[in-house]
Amino acid sequence: MPKSPGPALLDSAKKSERRIWKRFPIYTEVQCQSNEKGTLPWSALVLNISRGGLKLVSAHQLEAGALVKVGMAGTASLSARIVHVAPEEGGMWSMGCAFTPKLSEDQLRDWTQRGRKTR
Repeated sequence: MPKSPGPALLDSAKKSERRIWKRFPIYTEVQCQSNEKGTLPWSALVLNISRGGLKLVSAHQLEAGALVKVGMAGTASLSARIVHVAPEEGGMWSMGCAFTPKLSEDQLRDWTQRGRKTR
């Protein structure tokens, strides 16, 4: 008979999931621009979005802690801070971003609806 996981394993699983906002897949192209002076905008893909943040994939790499503006046609740009960065296949970078400030329900709905239309 297999053993059930111990309390330590269950606690670590609970701790590893820190998200408090439901994520929505949108897979849409956006324009990003760093807050650093003299930087040019670049393209990225948003893979998912929540009221708290989004996941970007791009050939352009930013460091954790960097501030960025993320915009999609027909929407106001959103301000976000890069929280974590990881390499992806083909020289791409995955970047988890936290919005500053968090999105309202209306902003989230607007982004998810527009994101579906651009697929």
